[in-house]
Amino acid sequence: MDSLLQSQPTHPSNKANVEEDGASQIPMLSALFTPREDPRPVDTGEVTTNGVGKGNPQEKAMVNVLASFVLSRQGSCSIETESVYGAAIVLPQLARSVQWQRELTISAFRAYMFVVLSIVMQLLILMMMEKHETVLDPFAGQMFLCDMGAFCTGVDENPEACRGPGGTTITPPRLYSYDIWSTRVFVRESLKAIFPTKADEIDKVADPGEYGMESYNCRLLCCVLFMMTMLQEARNIFDMGWLLYKVPTDAESWVVDEELAKNPDPDHGLVPGERNDSTGDEPQSTEPILEGDWLERIHLQIAGMPMKWKLTNVLILLIPKAMIWQLTVTTGIVFLMETAGIDDLVVNSVALTFILDIDELCCKTLTEEYIRGLLSRVRPFPLFNFSKATETYGSEDILQEQSRQELNKKMRRRDFFWALFPRKLVLLFAAVAWFVISYYSSHCYPAPVWGRFWPKPLYLAKSTVFTFANAFLPSNFPVPTETEASWTMPE
Repeated sequence: MDSLLQSQPTHPSNKANVEEDGASQIPMLSALFTPREDPRPVDTGEVTTNGVGKGNPQEKAMVNVLASFVLSRQGSCSIETESVYGAAIVLPQLARSVQWQRELTISAFRAYMFVVLSIVMQLLILMMMEKHETVLDPFAGQMFLCDMGAFCTGVDENPEACRGPGGTTITPPRLYSYDIWSTRVFVRESLKAIFPTKADEIDKVADPGEYGMESYNCRLLCCVLFMMTMLQEARNIFDMGWLLYKVPTDAESWVVDEELAKNPDPDHGLVPGERNDSTGDEPQSTEPILEGDWLERIHLQIAGMPMKWKLTNVLILLIPKAMIWQLTVTTGIVFLMETAGIDDLVVNSVALTFILDIDELCCKTLTEEYIRGLLSRVRPFPLFNFSKATETYGSEDILQEQSRQELNKKMRRRDFFWALFPRKLVLLFAAVAWFVISYYSSHCYPAPVWGRFWPKPLYLAKSTVFTFANAFLPSNFPVPTETEASWTMPE
């Protein structure tokens, strides 16, 4: 475990912090490793009566596991190596680190161009989906689904709770999708128009049925599955913002030669027979100091970034990515809530995630293979640094103290609550509830039966013109509609 702690990279900017703020590092470490009362015998380095000591292999294994757990909780900042967003963050900094070499500079410019292309395609898809729900569906006479058909199983039905858009009670044999139901209504109304004297007889014979959902539970389940994917993307957005905040605001190099950093010898790393121009001396040995491929010692490390690059990435990458996420979630939840069939719900919940995969598709398709290789070699930026602490206390003491602290932790009553309701699970259901309630408040109104919602009146748009402002700022730029409703829920 000592090798694990000693191998953690020390950021260049942290070297100054260790000297200037050394006193602040120790209180933070002591707060992290606050000792608790240990009822067990003190570890003196020898095997105690209960078999726990430094010489015990089981004790060492426990120390390694617990200390590794603490390190992993500190985490690190990384990039999306398979996305154009990750390429747009890394490539400009690599080009800056190698003094704007021609190929890397061109690749950096292309990365931003691919980001813009990905954003435009995602916005166009979302705008078309919003146009379909807002403009085209009303022209087809399709009202919002809301709770029509929910829990209408045919057993002890409440006529008020299971009322359909046609004004009759929804029953399983009379439940259809909107396409089929609207066609059956069209046939009935056409027959009544052709034979007006037989309108009553046609109403008795030609029953068009009703339009409603097949399964309310399946609809909610698909919304949860869709939101799980969206939360993963939200985590990527948070990691990007956290990275831009955490990395030092300095023009540091993202290219690291570890062997040269460990051995700052003028002759270190020279090939046989090569002269050292810096000293004018010949190398002492004609054998290569490093064996194997010299590229293996070169690593790409997330490091400091100038303020102008941070602001550029926030404006071009972070803010548009967050806006696209919010629009995708809003449009996706509405799309799923408006899907009546079970099979369509399952397919749509998976297909909607494709929108957020466009940036990865652009990266895999449009970027060069060697660029993707560079991205895969970028090391994350660690958020923990125990170098100063190990110099002060010694890594073995820290590990022993932390192992005692972790081993003494026992389950408490409140821990059972957090075990049953993890933070991410609570966040998942809270996000689903927020967007589902937003759908009901925008498109539905409370029905006479408690707990049910019916669709609001349907108003036709004056034209099919639909702009980005209509799609993404509907409160400020609403679609112009007719003043008279084309459909209202039958009383």
